[in-house]
Amino acid sequence: MKNIFFITGASGVGKTSLVSALKDKYENREIWIFLRFDSLDVPTPEEMIEKFGSGENWQKEKTYELIKKMLNEYKDKDVIIFEGQVNLQFIKDGFSQNNFSNYDIILIDCNEDIMAKRLTEDRKQPELLTQDMKNWLNFLRRQAKDFEVNIIDTSNKTKSEVLKSFEQILQKYHVI
Repeated sequence: MKNIFFITGASGVGKTSLVSALKDKYENREIWIFLRFDSLDVPTPEEMIEKFGSGENWQKEKTYELIKKMLNEYKDKDVIIFEGQVNLQFIKDGFSQNNFSNYDIILIDCNEDIMAKRLTEDRKQPELLTQDMKNWLNFLRRQAKDFEVNIIDTSNKTKSEVLKSFEQILQKYHVI
């Protein structure tokens, strides 16, 4: 049975670090695949508006498209781990449209000070530390609480502790 784990969160919360740790530990499993939303060619905001009406509509359509692709093109994979900054409602709607319920959404989160440090010092991307990104962080938190999805707060955890927290979710599905 296929299990899809959709990892989401704002920039700087630790999504990519978690997926890197998962890949290092589990990439030898042939029935697993790791996918990233960021691997898409992201159009400029102007192109999103021109083609989709807004950036939000672009994200919604791409989320639906990627979910359909996961379900149709990776039939030989039992575990799909997908990482990207995505509105949780789009994830839920995309799976619902495809009558697929064996998925889990995991919000990777951290406090704003840690996010700021990671973006400015660790990643050297201070341009990502905007009020919009902070708003996005808070929006995803509210959605996660409303939808009662798993939240892993990476603020005070080591990478191995974050990995262990995620593995506890995987164990519920009996995939490890």
